Amino acid sequence: MYDPPPEPPSESDCCGTGCADCVFDVYDRECARWQRRRQTGEGDRLRRDLLSATTHRPYRIVSARPLGDDVHAYTFAATPKAVGRLPVAYTQHVHVRLANGLSRPYTPVAVGDDDCSFDVLVKVYPGGRFTGRLLEMNVDDVVEVRGPSGGVRHDGYDSIVMFGGGTGVAGFVGLIGSLLDDDKCEALLRLHYSSKTLNGVLMRKELAGYAAYWNCAVHLYLTRERDWSQCSKSFWYNENITEGRISQDNMAEIIDKQQNLRTLWLICGNDEFNQYIFNSLQIYNIKQDHIQLLDNSIKDLKVS
Repeated sequence: MYDPPPEPPSESDCCGTGCADCVFDVYDRECARWQRRRQTGEGDRLRRDLLSATTHRPYRIVSARPLGDDVHAYTFAATPKAVGRLPVAYTQHVHVRLANGLSRPYTPVAVGDDDCSFDVLVKVYPGGRFTGRLLEMNVDDVVEVRGPSGGVRHDGYDSIVMFGGGTGVAGFVGLIGSLLDDDKCEALLRLHYSSKTLNGVLMRKELAGYAAYWNCAVHLYLTRERDWSQCSKSFWYNENITEGRISQDNMAEIIDKQQNLRTLWLICGNDEFNQYIFNSLQIYNIKQDHIQLLDNSIKDLKVS
């Protein structure tokens, strides 16, 4: 079993800005979990020695490919090469740090079963220091990775309704896939995904495969689509397409269909999107305890 004790972070790992999830708090939680595993004898084959929530580990770039004008898919793997699966649960995120010290959190869309790898979607911002440097790097170049952290608990619900905006859909792709692979899971899965155009829909084929399952549905909201002739092909993708943003009428219909179901409401997008969806759920008296961002909190949202 690969389960060494968590490594204590160095003083330089703390940014000193009073983060709600300080690396030293993470270390305390990881130590408590490690002690519980030792006391209960619970074990598995996860490579906890290759990924730490408190210290950075070297990972190499395995591949990088564009998915659109401003989104790239990256695969990272432990270096030197290793066998096993990383201890990452879907909806958790990892921090990728470059040689210049800049770091960004990403939610893996896939985790390799036996090669200690993970895939993320990277949105490129004009003039962005992090993404600009990352794009200059090549296959086999090395970055540093710390994690996982965050994540949400989703067991015990009859239905999981997910709202994703842009690259925020990355937080749900792995989760949906893992739940559909679980023969014991009978929860209804509903993804409401806002994208500018149909061509801008990320992981479209993967989502189409998920939508073929009896308990999963994918709804697309296209805010800036100009060529609606392409949408006639959406039948083959098991998609439901709506023109414009997710409106209050849409929200009312979505919520009404969840009557008498114990529902978990998940949100992942930019700040404006997250706040809009959160406010809309509040309007219809959805309990705050059942609403979660993928960082496992709603601490940054304004409660009206």
